[in-house]
Amino acid sequence: MITVAAFIVAIIVIVAIHEYGHYLAMRVFGVRVLTFSIGFGPRLLSWRNKAGTDFMVAAIPLGGYVKPLDRRDCDVADDQTHEEFSGKPAWQRVITYAAGPLANLVLAVFLYWLMLLGGESGRIPYLAQPIADSAAAVAGVQAGDEIVSVGGHDTQNWPQVITAFLDFAGERGDVALQLRDADGDVRTVQLPLAAWADDQQAHPLEVLGLKAKPLSALVGEVQPDSPAEKAGLRDGDLILSVDGKPVSSWQEWVAVVQANPEIALEHAVRRNGDTIMITVIPARAERDGVEIGQAGVYPGGVVAEMREIHYGPVSAFGLAFQRVGEQISMMVKSIGKLLTGQLSVKTLGGPLTIAGAAGDTASMGFVAFAGFLAFLSISLGVINLMPVPMLDGGWIVFGVIEMIIGRSLPERFLMAAQSVGLTLVLCLMVVAIFNDLVRHFA
Repeated sequence: MITVAAFIVAIIVIVAIHEYGHYLAMRVFGVRVLTFSIGFGPRLLSWRNKAGTDFMVAAIPLGGYVKPLDRRDCDVADDQTHEEFSGKPAWQRVITYAAGPLANLVLAVFLYWLMLLGGESGRIPYLAQPIADSAAAVAGVQAGDEIVSVGGHDTQNWPQVITAFLDFAGERGDVALQLRDADGDVRTVQLPLAAWADDQQAHPLEVLGLKAKPLSALVGEVQPDSPAEKAGLRDGDLILSVDGKPVSSWQEWVAVVQANPEIALEHAVRRNGDTIMITVIPARAERDGVEIGQAGVYPGGVVAEMREIHYGPVSAFGLAFQRVGEQISMMVKSIGKLLTGQLSVKTLGGPLTIAGAAGDTASMGFVAFAGFLAFLSISLGVINLMPVPMLDGGWIVFGVIEMIIGRSLPERFLMAAQSVGLTLVLCLMVVAIFNDLVRHFA
């Protein structure tokens, strides 16, 4: 249910902001707005304001529209011609069409600003030994290296690393990877991207052989009355081995505990420089229909590998504006790569992909969901600015042409262009939905 609810909220928010941009511009230019709808199909809720606009929420939350008084759609009385949309100067119509995407970009800046006001926290991008014979291994990546930048994009945590890599999706050349080793020395290596270009649906880090350094088996918080507390484990203990077998990471220790419910496990633990022996008997629990062992401990190593970054209101706004600009650039590049065949159409996602991302981020909290909303809002803004008839960008192009030639374009031409644009958009939607179904049922 959280996935469905998050998807509906996300669509309603970004569509409402987009359409309100159009609505506000129309009202500024004195255009009568007949309908403001969020969604399509049968109306669920509706009300009318003093200006005579019907506001409604419809049953299918996959878009929305603002319908102005327009002689192309309805009859216009003589005393209403000054409120009719198509009769307005071309420059006013261009601004009106641009106002929707612009509202989406403003929303994204605002959301990023709110997120950055609370600061950023993320794991430092330390690397484990790269996968043998992978692109990372060939480039000379070493265990313990920290990724400082990817292709000129500074990276202070893992989310920034992934975002930086997305800017190079579909490319087959090398990307400059700046690394800092354990001694603090910084070097630059050239990471080949061909393996990712050949498998574009794979995670870039995995296919390129980059692996995050695993967390050490350091005990963080021990839960009250848990098997770990009863056994004598304390915050700050470092687990060295279990039943004589060395433990090199937190993930490795968790796997051992989960595989041995209600079985006594002899732990070698380092505490204050001394090695002591502790016997832990994991409790039996059930997860997804499978019985596992649980000790009742939170990891401690993650705290030492976290990086906290704080911003003031002004610097947060500047960075929010910069991030929106970077994402616009990335999306424009991606569209160009799709058109040239450099990026596969299989990477397109539809409603199921959006819904899945909405649910995942919503379950992670407000900050993650706000970041998803910002990304989705930028996507809607950029896509709508594409010079395709039927989209805002197409109508902007037609308006600019009218401004240049000094007269209106023929009605027959506009209708034909709109039909072509509608066909293109529907084809893209079919491809995206097909990709969703393949991913879902594969």
